[in-house]
Amino acid sequence: MPEVEVNGTRLFYQQSGEGPDVVLVHAVTSNQAVWTFSGLPDALATDFRVTTYDMRGHGASARPATGYTSAGMAEDFRQLHTALGLKPALLVGHSFGGVVSMHAAALAPECVAGVLLSDSFFPGLKHVEPNFGKMSIWVDLRETFTRVGVELGDTVDFARLFRETAALPPEKMKQLEDIYGAFGRGWLRQLPRLAETTCGDEVLAEAGLTADVLASVAQPVVALYDEFSPFLATSRWLEQHLAKCVAEIIPAAKHFAMLDNTAGFTDAVTRHLKRLTQTTYPPGPPP
Repeated sequence: MPEVEVNGTRLFYQQSGEGPDVVLVHAVTSNQAVWTFSGLPDALATDFRVTTYDMRGHGASARPATGYTSAGMAEDFRQLHTALGLKPALLVGHSFGGVVSMHAAALAPECVAGVLLSDSFFPGLKHVEPNFGKMSIWVDLRETFTRVGVELGDTVDFARLFRETAALPPEKMKQLEDIYGAFGRGWLRQLPRLAETTCGDEVLAEAGLTADVLASVAQPVVALYDEFSPFLATSRWLEQHLAKCVAEIIPAAKHFAMLDNTAGFTDAVTRHLKRLTQTTYPPGPPP
């Protein structure tokens, strides 16, 4: 897997296909393997040049102590975009990856042709999501950790999750790995490494991506939110306040649509990317 040094950090990336540039941006605590596992890069590579990468502190990329706000991650993307010689790209961002994608659209509009969000929560819109701290995915996580005697608290707290996982004795970690299985094991093992960074606190910081900045994004935005998402109010807000935003619900999913409903998610992403490509890169005149 190739690597590139950007913003003082070594990032690992993969590319496939040819055509307009599409960049897939994973969530916090995830990595680019989630896209590979879903098959989305292969599905898109017939029409696009697809780039996936591990964000700082995740997967195979370097793990600096700081720089984990959406603003810092957006600068990582901007420099990655330049280093790889990409054209204005369509970004597909899951959860926090969508926050990074929208921040990049605001801070580096020359790099971003459009954004597809997958179930993203924005700290700058927390006033429209009063139940964020009790989202169902956190409830499920808390219940699983309780089975090995670890209390994570009632509200989302990544820093606590990282600290508690880092403090687990080997036998408790083994119990969790058995519960989560082969795919979840990789996710679980990177949590203690993030405890050594500011990631847990910084990913929930507004970091300049206020409601006004979000509303100022001029590029086309597609808000793909899951049927059982805790963030449907955010989807409605984006559709109402952004100049070029359309929303679509992915059925039978509650936060990980690419895994919960792979076929439905892949279809939606492919349809919208092709529509945006025709708008952003219209065919030239006949020879």
